[in-house]
Amino acid sequence: MESEARLTDYIEKNILQTMQDAFSDMTGLAAITTNSDGTAVTEGSGFCRFCSKLAGECPLGCQLCEYSVKTGALDAQMEGKPVIRRCHSGLLIISAPIVVGDEIVGCLAGGHVLTQAPDEAECRRHAAQLGIDPEEYLTLIREVEIVPQDRIEKAMDFLYAISHFLSDMAYSKYNNDKANSEIARAAKMKSDFLANMSHEIRTPMNAVIGMAEMALREDLPDNARRYISQIKSSGRALLTIINDILDFSRIESGKMNISPVEYEPVSLFNSVAGVIMTRLFDKNVELVLNLNVDMPRLLYGDCTRIRQVLINLANNAVKFTDSGQVRFVVDFSRIDEEYIMLNVSVEDTGIGIKPENLERIFDSFSQVDSKRNRSTEGTGLGLAISKELLNLMNGQLHAESEYKRGSVFSFKLPQKVVDNTPTMRVKDPEKALAVGMFRNEYVSDGFAWDAAKLGLNVMSLAPDADLELAIDTVRKRNPGRNLFVFIDQDLFDKEKISFVEKNPDITAVMVSEFFGHVEKGPDNLLIARKPLSAMSLTMIINHGNVQFDDITEKAEVMNFTAPDAKLLIVEDNPVNLSVTEGLLEPLMMDIRTASSGKEAIRKIEEEHFDIILMDHMMPEMDGVETTRIIRRMYPDYADVPIIALTANAVSGVRDVFLSEGMNDFVPKPVDLQVLTSVIRKWIPEEKVIRAD
Repeated sequence: MESEARLTDYIEKNILQTMQDAFSDMTGLAAITTNSDGTAVTEGSGFCRFCSKLAGECPLGCQLCEYSVKTGALDAQMEGKPVIRRCHSGLLIISAPIVVGDEIVGCLAGGHVLTQAPDEAECRRHAAQLGIDPEEYLTLIREVEIVPQDRIEKAMDFLYAISHFLSDMAYSKYNNDKANSEIARAAKMKSDFLANMSHEIRTPMNAVIGMAEMALREDLPDNARRYISQIKSSGRALLTIINDILDFSRIESGKMNISPVEYEPVSLFNSVAGVIMTRLFDKNVELVLNLNVDMPRLLYGDCTRIRQVLINLANNAVKFTDSGQVRFVVDFSRIDEEYIMLNVSVEDTGIGIKPENLERIFDSFSQVDSKRNRSTEGTGLGLAISKELLNLMNGQLHAESEYKRGSVFSFKLPQKVVDNTPTMRVKDPEKALAVGMFRNEYVSDGFAWDAAKLGLNVMSLAPDADLELAIDTVRKRNPGRNLFVFIDQDLFDKEKISFVEKNPDITAVMVSEFFGHVEKGPDNLLIARKPLSAMSLTMIINHGNVQFDDITEKAEVMNFTAPDAKLLIVEDNPVNLSVTEGLLEPLMMDIRTASSGKEAIRKIEEEHFDIILMDHMMPEMDGVETTRIIRRMYPDYADVPIIALTANAVSGVRDVFLSEGMNDFVPKPVDLQVLTSVIRKWIPEEKVIRAD
């Protein structure tokens, strides 16, 4: 126990005051409660004018009173019972210590009475010592009650009982505090250990993954390539587990901070969709992204943590779904003029969860039905971390599931609105007609849902429909409308390509797999990578902002390297930064990264870059502001290409970027072929090395 502990560390002042007042009322004697040094903790009860007016207002008198109470408490502790002492004025004081263990933390003092008439000569002498008028001193001390001995003894017993009770209270609080301190210390030791170990493992793990990545660039035998690919894949899985443990330890130790910033919600969800598509590479599962087209353009919240929750929920859905769909539904409702409630659900057609296991899914370090899921890797921390992160952001996580049919994980999260402008708006939707031909029912339903939300006229065709006949019928029934025909890549045979080439008045859109091989087609054939969303439709219908027809076969786009070219990627999201950097590895460029506009400015002051990829939405200083500073303050960068990375699908955004000094832009989620073709367009020709 700390040697300088104070009474109020263990017992609240109002309790002490109540007990003290009760003693004074029952005995008719004055009372005061003090710390171990004699300083008062409570307001005095029942004090006469002599104590309160004269001695109490005299500094020396106060010091002597405190000394009397303090020494009385020490004597009482030594004797194991209350003691009676005379104060400096000759008044009788009963002192009883309040003890925690073997240490006095306070004292309950009562009495302040006389047992006989005061001696006048002694009073005059004492008044002179204190510097008090003797006549006034005599007048006031004669008002002090003279109490018989039997009443003093009864008061002593009562005072002792109260002090004993208060000592028990203080000791219980001390023990509770000590136990809680031990628990907190143990929890901190565990969290610190997990954090330190996670950090120590991450460093060599990053090296393992990096070396594996570099090794895969070499000319290797098939077996060696397969082994190294497995090392890289397992390393990334282990790194995910380490990150989960690190986050869990931060949450447990109270060190997980929420850092809200302005962000584009549509950009966030499209970015997450791009990450999840990489998990579906070898699965017969469609990712469907349904976004409310009226979603405000800018929100204020911790987009990094929201992204983490989304990826955790989506990864779980992918793990336990072998066929069907994983579907994001992003909606919102108004709380008031300043806030919205973000409503997000991740739905799957996976194995589902038994009712008896549903209550345990948010437990740490556990996977329900572990025998059934033993082949599925993971710590069992993802859902627990997601729930805690949402709690920290005043959100709620909910789960529903039907065994063998699928699950729905949804959350509600209040977010502040910065800009109410809807992100997705189609120009003249009544003039456009969107026709869809898809083999997969989930993609077809998602397409129809998104098109309808955008106000488009929409029509769905069967996969085996006669396209030429169907379009001819549509033309006759919808004269004057712009036709946009979306067709699954695997339905695009030579006959359909020929039809598109012969009908330049329609805009055909080949909907390809995320990693699909795409051949260059007619000028009126655009390419849209899955997942097809309202944002994709907006960009295509608005004609606009992405040069989809610039996409060519991967072999053609990637037929160069630029080892002497220096590239700066400016992106505040570390996952997006890693993805973009990883996509560009085959170009062998000298790549630097910056996580903010300010860091980008510092980097260009230190060295010269040939091209800059600039994220649009960043905290503190966004991509547009950073570009303005570069163009106006750094003459050496007047002609250096700056390419925007953005998810903004609003009509006219290209013109906005160009007017602010940017040269081009690449939509998010970043597509390898689009990104590479834009870089090839703007990189200095003398630094390009063509492949043989």
